[in-house]
Amino acid sequence: MSFILRSCPKAFVACSTQIIKRQAHKKANIQVKLNQFVDGIGLEGEVVAVRPGLMRNILYPTGKATYIDKREPVVEEGLSASNQKSDAEKLMIQQANMEKKKELLGHLEGVRELQFNRAVVPNTDNTFGSVTAEDLIHKLKEEFGLDVDKSAIEFKSEGGRIKSLGNHQILVQIGQKTAEINVVVNSV
Repeated sequence: MSFILRSCPKAFVACSTQIIKRQAHKKANIQVKLNQFVDGIGLEGEVVAVRPGLMRNILYPTGKATYIDKREPVVEEGLSASNQKSDAEKLMIQQANMEKKKELLGHLEGVRELQFNRAVVPNTDNTFGSVTAEDLIHKLKEEFGLDVDKSAIEFKSEGGRIKSLGNHQILVQIGQKTAEINVVVNSV
């Protein structure tokens, strides 16, 4: 935004200059349909108004939105029937995921202790190799046949890994519940 000073016409004798405020030309927003969730704009399948530059430079090239043809009206009836089907499918998937999480949590509560062997730095309790979340995932899968996501594992020690000998507690977050597992690190 910039300001321009102009002298007033003779009709406005009281003021000697006039301040005119100029703004850059702003284009009108356009209607687009979102193909996926976009933070700060909308959800998948919604028709929203966005600036043309945002659509041209970001949303359209990445496939996050499509242009709406002004000549063709948006058909709500066909979308609502497909949305009902997709809502039912989503509900069934959510229920199946909840059952899997409950089953996994039950199996994790049965796992009381995991043992790891590591080389020790002489005259200390520190190990040469630490026990990481990937080690825990591999051990759970190998010994118990459980698939756990890496982001679900939370270490009580700093750095997200176990670097010393002894007993350690880890938490596995499944949904809103947690399972606690003892990890024992022994020297080789």
